[in-house]
Amino acid sequence: MVEFNSSVRLICAFLYSIFISFNQIEILYILPIVFLLYCEYKSVLIILKKLIFLNLFIVMIFIVLLIQNQVEDAINIYIRTNMIILFNLLLFSKSNGYDIVRAMNELRFPKKIVSSTYFTLKMIQYLTDEIKRIRETLKVRGFKANTDIFSYETFGNIFGHIFITSIKKANQMEDSFKLRGFHGRIYLISNSSLNIYDVILIFLVCMLFVKKVVV
Repeated sequence: MVEFNSSVRLICAFLYSIFISFNQIEILYILPIVFLLYCEYKSVLIILKKLIFLNLFIVMIFIVLLIQNQVEDAINIYIRTNMIILFNLLLFSKSNGYDIVRAMNELRFPKKIVSSTYFTLKMIQYLTDEIKRIRETLKVRGFKANTDIFSYETFGNIFGHIFITSIKKANQMEDSFKLRGFHGRIYLISNSSLNIYDVILIFLVCMLFVKKVVV
């Protein structure tokens, strides 16, 4: 599998999504997707499963438009949305989120936005781990969700626990960074080097804009 530069991924994701959203679909527009499929061939099945899951929500919009007799709009939105989602899934298949923060830092985003994104990802990661831990605990204890009072009370206690835990964790992070002398900026290790795959991806995405302007 290919490791793309963080900044290149973020820029290409933004440009491709914007371009597909506001232009008529042509065969040429799938070239960046085909290239990413080649680069991520080992993870294609996992990525396609994620795409199918996300399509459960897209199909609802598709059906609503069909009911309103907007067949052309329904097909157009369905194709556009799937192209954008598939492109981004392929592009960020190995991303843990923090490389996006690194890309924002390299692209000179305002330091408050970079820091806010970093802390948001830290909280999401922490709460995700906490939910997994709670799920495993319930599984070990033989808990099964039903439509009874005990199940409702259990879920209520879980949500309350997560809410309180998130506040405590946020306060701990605040105290920790204050002690470290935090002044609104996160310092990250940058890697601005480009490889041949980065150059090809940039070329394929930029080619769409050039073709639109020339043709």
